[in-house]
Amino acid sequence: MFHWWNDMKFKRIKEGEFKRLIETKTIRSMIAQESNHESNKFSLFGIDETNQLGYAIRHGRVDELRTWRLDILSAFVKSLGFTSIEVYFSKVSKK
Repeated sequence: MFHWWNDMKFKRIKEGEFKRLIETKTIRSMIAQESNHESNKFSLFGIDETNQLGYAIRHGRVDELRTWRLDILSAFVKSLGFTSIEVYFSKVSKK
């Protein structure tokens, strides 16, 4: 399956910067992607369609993607003023 963001460059940024990009309307849509390593844990990606850039929230002290349970993630997204996001599940079989 081809997605329009396949050729997009992604940057890992801290939560504060992510919120700033939403406030400036740089990020206009979001995607939640399930981790390949942990079941039911999702990373959040903000999409800047104008500049063909994606932004992922990373942990503050390490350069690893931050993950949430979907219920916690949806509450966070709602607090940012979004009413919908795309959600993708991992194709990796987890035990």
